[in-house]
Amino acid sequence: MTEKKISLVSATALSIATMIGSGWLFSAQLSAKYAGNLAFLAWILAALFVMGVGLCLASVVEVFPVTGATSRSSALSHNNIFGMPFAFANWFGILVVVANEAQATGQYLFAAMKDSTFMRGDQVTALGKGGEVAIVLLYLIINFYGIKLLTRFNNTLTIIKIVVPLATIGLLLTTHFDKTNFSLVTNTMYSSHSVINALIGAGLIYSMNGYQTVASFAAEIKNSKRNVPLAIVLSITIVTILYIALQFSFMGAVPHQELVNGWSKLNFSSPLYQLAIILNLNVLAISLVADSIISPSGTGCAYLGSTSRMLFGMSKQGQFPAWFAQINPGDHFSRRSLIFNYIIATIVLLCGDTWAGLMVLVTGCNIIGYMAAPISMGAIKPKNRIFGVIVFFVITLLMTTLPRNDMLVIDAVMSIIMLVYLLTQLRVMSISRVLSFVLPFIIYLWCFYLFPNAYILGVLAIIFYILVTNKKYVTYCAKFRQAEVNWKGSD
Repeated sequence: MTEKKISLVSATALSIATMIGSGWLFSAQLSAKYAGNLAFLAWILAALFVMGVGLCLASVVEVFPVTGATSRSSALSHNNIFGMPFAFANWFGILVVVANEAQATGQYLFAAMKDSTFMRGDQVTALGKGGEVAIVLLYLIINFYGIKLLTRFNNTLTIIKIVVPLATIGLLLTTHFDKTNFSLVTNTMYSSHSVINALIGAGLIYSMNGYQTVASFAAEIKNSKRNVPLAIVLSITIVTILYIALQFSFMGAVPHQELVNGWSKLNFSSPLYQLAIILNLNVLAISLVADSIISPSGTGCAYLGSTSRMLFGMSKQGQFPAWFAQINPGDHFSRRSLIFNYIIATIVLLCGDTWAGLMVLVTGCNIIGYMAAPISMGAIKPKNRIFGVIVFFVITLLMTTLPRNDMLVIDAVMSIIMLVYLLTQLRVMSISRVLSFVLPFIIYLWCFYLFPNAYILGVLAIIFYILVTNKKYVTYCAKFRQAEVNWKGSD
């Protein structure tokens, strides 16, 4: 029987649907706050950045069209130990999105309820946190018993995800548009530095992170060598146009009296909903509240399920305890992995104050995961190393914009998990050999916290990339790759 494959159109739609989550509900305001009129340039740069990383990833899946390529690429090019920090960053970064999507739903719902028991000002109360935890619990229940039912409505959810933003753009443009908002005196305070900071701080890269979905499904996409890069480019282009249009309509629709102190002081906790209420667009306000449940929850449910499968795959590869690789009869997935991910997502949710704050941590982890793509491409296709080093250099510059506290948290978490993993590998490999795979990246990662200087880190990025994609080092790593792992067979 011929296995049914995903078409180019379906692959592009899948990527678009994943990219339209909670980001569209918040990023228009945040990018205006960070960059003013330069927000449009920031969206274009964000699109070019993720497209560059996506094309690196597409080059890897061209050679290894496997399921879950996003977290596997560095294990394919080097070995499982070298690839562990990238795999962990991908897994953890996507897992935190689960908490973030629940937080987005909570912020919009509580703002609409206008009940101080759930939200006071722009701060969610303890009871509100309980409500958000309940939303994550709903994600767990759906994955436990209703994932088949959820997938049947996937096309409907995708249509809603696209229609509501388009309707929002249209209504904002036709209801109220003040062109003087684009000529505020305070707009002169923004610079190229503001644009760079907006890429992470305003959630632009976070909003586009779903492009990786295409690479994860590479083994199931028809003519993946051609369609994976095409789907990545098409989906990013379409979503970028959508986000730029939303940015334009939002900035034109904000009443001028709300901007007496400039864009940097605009502080709606539920931006589009509150703007709709101010403009008396009650139908739009209701639609936005409904979409705040549909878009983030669809993404949250999918990501809780996918991270469980990522954890299962990492366990099969020896990157996590084998206990998580236990498949439940009849379910075709590991409930142990699902429950563990639910617990971690809940803990992260309880520790996060706002969508914006948690989003920055997510993006930091995602960008670390992005590093694997140019490294793997440079190792697998040495002729592409120039393109790879450029992408890796840009990733490094973006990492320098992360708040130091977030960078410290990321460094500490990555170091602890790698220490635990290192101890498990000492049974089969000498400590010097394990360190030769682990230390280079961990040291490089700590440099972001210890030496937060773009020039120093830029030079280190080039040196690090050249070393880890060097043919001798790649060959050395490949000697200790787990021979029993058959990538196509393990899918």
